[in-house]
Amino acid sequence: MKNEKRILDTAALVFIGFALFALFFSFFNDVVADVGSPNVTVLTKLQVGNVYPEILNVSINDDASSVSLTPNNTKLVSCVAVIRDYNGEGDISNVNATFYDSAVAGPTTADDNNYHYTNTSCALNNSFGSYNGYSDNAYLTLANCSFYVWYYANPSNWYCNVTVNDSIGWTDTNWDNISISQLLALGLPDIIDYGTVNATEVSDEQTANVTNYGNVAVNLSLEGYAVTQGDGYAMNCTLGNVQNITIDYEKYNLTNSNPGTLTLTQFEANYTNLTSSAVVKFFNLTARQNDTQNEAIKPSYWRIYVPKGVAGNCTGHIVFGATTAAGS
Repeated sequence: MKNEKRILDTAALVFIGFALFALFFSFFNDVVADVGSPNVTVLTKLQVGNVYPEILNVSINDDASSVSLTPNNTKLVSCVAVIRDYNGEGDISNVNATFYDSAVAGPTTADDNNYHYTNTSCALNNSFGSYNGYSDNAYLTLANCSFYVWYYANPSNWYCNVTVNDSIGWTDTNWDNISISQLLALGLPDIIDYGTVNATEVSDEQTANVTNYGNVAVNLSLEGYAVTQGDGYAMNCTLGNVQNITIDYEKYNLTNSNPGTLTLTQFEANYTNLTSSAVVKFFNLTARQNDTQNEAIKPSYWRIYVPKGVAGNCTGHIVFGATTAAGS
């Protein structure tokens, strides 16, 4: 009996020992990853939630260095941004951009066709293939921010400032710059019609309004011809024994109107001779500043004298040129 009791006691002790051993190491494994001497390496981990979107690249007109505007019209300027969001391309909620003359404006300046434009909702393309060295994937988006820039926008260094917003309002900003070139352009009526003028008389004064369709102040370059440039005539006529009106019989005044009937002497005293070669005259026609109406308009005043020896219908040409050269 004593032997049986001793065996049972021993078995119980062994069982209790194994149980304590298992309990101890189970607890220890929950506390440490390993046992080492003298260092222990522990694995750490987390799940990243929202991340900031990133604008990786901005380019204006495919990285062009300058843009030339279009007379009396708008020019499309495209500002394209490559955007990455590791929460997925669908996490991008909005991309907006401003295009502005850095000499006089900033990203938050109010819009003005001379120096600031805004696009509040750029077009997003999640399947663009590749662009500017970037290949499309699940985290990249292409944003195209378009601006229709008016012909009188300042010739200067312009910036395109792009901002991206994700689904919780986190943002990133990046930019590119480009130069807007000087634009020299004029608008005039198609014809100056002197009407019916008797021989040896001076025509009535005709007004030709000159409109600045560029983006800088200009003076005028003027020259005239009848049939071919440099021919020395103001007009060629269908009848008469001479059939040509010499160039100095057509004259202009760029500052003052002289209405009414004039004698040849008065005509010559108040107007300047047109010439066969281009002459630069001071005119100082500034570029447009008003976005609602074009105020960049100035009149020029014209008359012609009809000598003996011409008859029928007469036609000629006046070449108006826009120039930044100093004028007399």
